[in-house]
Amino acid sequence: MAAYYYFDIKLKLRDPDTVVLTPSLFRNCVLDALDSFFCEEKPTMEIVKFCALQQRVIFRVPEELYEMTRISLELIGHYQETPCHFQILQTSKSTLDFEKDIEKNFVGLPNSED
Repeated sequence: MAAYYYFDIKLKLRDPDTVVLTPSLFRNCVLDALDSFFCEEKPTMEIVKFCALQQRVIFRVPEELYEMTRISLELIGHYQETPCHFQILQTSKSTLDFEKDIEKNFVGLPNSED
């Protein structure tokens, strides 16, 4: 059975109104970064959850690509030619769900981390 890592990412854009945030464009941005920084050609990357309004994405990659993906996300500086920052909110070997995290914060429960 293949092992995966999950990333919970918030995209912070300098001017959010100038971009179109879709799962496929986000995925291509990350895959292009992996290719550019590590010459890693089109690895498996599955988007698990996506919310354009919150500018958040949860995706998973094979465990062997965890470190390269984390480093690539920290180095990405543009999304559709708009300056940005990919904030890694959480990583985990188990499934993440930002809607559950929002509910926890809403009722004042502490966040748990892996």
